[in-house]
Amino acid sequence: MAMRAGGLLDKPLLRLSEHDAFTVRDAVQGVLATGGTGSGKTSGLGATLARAYLSAGMGGLVLCAKPDEAELWLRYGAETGRSKSVIVLDGRVPITNFITYELARYGETGINSVIESMMRVLEACRNVGAEPGRAGERFWEDTTRQVLRNTLPILHAATGTVRINDVLQFLRTAPQAPGDLSDLEWQRGSFFFRCFRDAAPRIDDATGERIVSYWSSDYARLDPKTRGNIAISLTTALDRFNHGWLQHAFCGESTIVPELCFHGAVIVLNMPALTMGDDGIVAQRLFKYLWQRAVLARNSLDPLQRERPCFLWADEAQYFLDSFDAEYLSTCRASRACTVYLSQSLPTFYASMGGDRARERVQHLLGNFATKVWHSNACPETNRWAAETIGQVEKQRATFSEGEGTSTNFGTSMGEGSNWGSQFSTGSSSGYSSGPNGGSGNSGSTASRGSSDGQSDNRSRNRGHGSSTNVSRGYSEQMGFVLEPGDFGRILKTGGPANGNCVSGIWYQAGRRFRSSGGNAMLAEFQQ
Repeated sequence: MAMRAGGLLDKPLLRLSEHDAFTVRDAVQGVLATGGTGSGKTSGLGATLARAYLSAGMGGLVLCAKPDEAELWLRYGAETGRSKSVIVLDGRVPITNFITYELARYGETGINSVIESMMRVLEACRNVGAEPGRAGERFWEDTTRQVLRNTLPILHAATGTVRINDVLQFLRTAPQAPGDLSDLEWQRGSFFFRCFRDAAPRIDDATGERIVSYWSSDYARLDPKTRGNIAISLTTALDRFNHGWLQHAFCGESTIVPELCFHGAVIVLNMPALTMGDDGIVAQRLFKYLWQRAVLARNSLDPLQRERPCFLWADEAQYFLDSFDAEYLSTCRASRACTVYLSQSLPTFYASMGGDRARERVQHLLGNFATKVWHSNACPETNRWAAETIGQVEKQRATFSEGEGTSTNFGTSMGEGSNWGSQFSTGSSSGYSSGPNGGSGNSGSTASRGSSDGQSDNRSRNRGHGSSTNVSRGYSEQMGFVLEPGDFGRILKTGGPANGNCVSGIWYQAGRRFRSSGGNAMLAEFQQ
């Protein structure tokens, strides 16, 4: 199905509501979906988007974590009339010799591209498994890259190509001491020395002197333990491609190249992480890196290879993360590349990214997805992240208070008193007086008695009763989440017969105002 440039970016891919559409312009800004087990993110949103992308004629790359992923995409292809576009690769046939592919694209200057591809292999090998390695240890990364930078030019000049087995032999026979390069006995048994000898006529003097100086002065003078760790980490990782199906798929001839997607091919890497283990993850991460590099470079190709949008699809995306993803997502929009990552929760990304500052690197990565869809989830951290991403608004919160009171008092008092008293008094007086004419005398007495008696008695009683009722209403204004974190585990449908096979999710898009909701988030529903 041919794609035309005119109006392409505004082409609707699906309807979110009566007034809101999801277009190619939206798709190239990336879609991230999260949802717990059984939330319906794959059978609802995933199936809807996959059919929309295929119906629009897009090519793409599909990474497989689950064993049934390839079968799912074959069904999507049949449902949309794109069966002939779907190419399923399981590693049983040669796919892409990643070394010769990079050298064919860039010639001798492609050595650095080969080095970066090998660094992605090393990163994938380090991060697979239950305990991802420390990707942030810059010394080991820089030293490993330096070793490869001084290995691959010699091998290419000596043999005309670069082979994994030659890289391993070269490293295993490299000088272990500063004097080895001039030791005749060491020279006779060293593959390293033979490559230097054969490469000498094809390398300019300045480059040759720089490489010789590195191996004789820098590498040979490293602490033996450090040198051994560097060699072991390189050879252990690259040895995966020296035998078995990885060698057959990625170190033989090339039958598939990423650029096929620019012409409508949908490449499905049927190497499920859950059944093929670490090798399946490493293989898919390697091919994904080659595909991403090809996409970012497609604008230098002829117009026929630039017009058609293409997509990168990863369900259970945490298996396929690497340090290049953030850089790719920040620039792939100009290449008309759409990315869809689906995963269960935020912590799964943290655990899979591994290394130093995993949280910051994951947040940097996920910030590049303009569209985020949150399905039902029991993860508090994911739900809080969703609520914080949508943001807060000023909300009016009603206040109401009602009170009722009663009071009763009761009292009695009683008093009693009595008094009694008596008094008695007596007295006498006498007197005599004389004068010229005679004398006189007098006498007298008094007596009195009294008594009193009294009693008092008093009683009183009082009683009181009162009641009161009050009601007050009002509101307060404060900032609050548009959707509370708990809503993501409470209000969303998870499909199945109980929900009429309907799956719902909160569809968020940065910088957009949906007509159906008036904000940057809306409730979207998908049929299983």
